[in-house]
Amino acid sequence: MSMTEIIRELEQNDPVVELTDKCDVICRKCPHNINGVCLSEQKVTAIDSKCIQKYGLSFGDKLHWSKLKYLAFEKIIDCRKLEEVCKNCQWLGICRLMNITLHDRL
Repeated sequence: MSMTEIIRELEQNDPVVELTDKCDVICRKCPHNINGVCLSEQKVTAIDSKCIQKYGLSFGDKLHWSKLKYLAFEKIIDCRKLEEVCKNCQWLGICRLMNITLHDRL
């Protein structure tokens, strides 16, 4: 499943997601995922930790995708912290695009 398909699935079904510092279903097809171990784990965990800290959450917390997306908007995007928090993330372009798309829906 591509990242676009994963995002579509999240948007359509609003599942409960668990915040994790390990490889998860989103990482399944990533070339950095070698048998469930992320070769970029240090970088990914650093970015994830910054986000989770901004959200006031912890690894292991569970919440609906829509709530997580809302927190990302409220705590990072609307505060213009996306570039700061996610500056080394390979998915930054997708988040920028989602930001534009979501603002169009508001």
